[in-house]
Amino acid sequence: MNQRYIVDTTTIISYFAKIFDVKCVISKQGIDIIEKAFENNSTILLIPSIVFIEIFSKKFISPEIAAKIRYNVYEKVKACENISIEPIDQEVMEHFIRIVDIEKDYNFDNHDKIIFATAMKYQVPLITSDLRLIRYNNKKKLIPQIIS
Repeated sequence: MNQRYIVDTTTIISYFAKIFDVKCVISKQGIDIIEKAFENNSTILLIPSIVFIEIFSKKFISPEIAAKIRYNVYEKVKACENISIEPIDQEVMEHFIRIVDIEKDYNFDNHDKIIFATAMKYQVPLITSDLRLIRYNNKKKLIPQIIS
């Protein structure tokens, strides 16, 4: 059976660091997993649709940059057989509304909650560098693993 992983916004931006002109903040292990999915290996990536909404809302700062991201990131992801853009469905929403017991100083936003809820739905590892999500899962153990 193919190994599946959820990836968050930071992970996608890190994987495409040259396109976004940022430093990669994901481990070599995380990058290698993503690379395997693009190589049509036995790795499946599940990307919550909210990841692209977040990228589009924060990174589309000019028509040129928007076109560059669309072509080099979104179209590449869309064309890969081993990568699925996951909708926010009823099951994700059921998990989302259960994420209420976050400590005030470590709260995360709704984008992150949807990503985490998607990992809960599939019970697969999440690739992220978000320390709040890592800390939350370390305490609650709601998904099998976080790869940072």
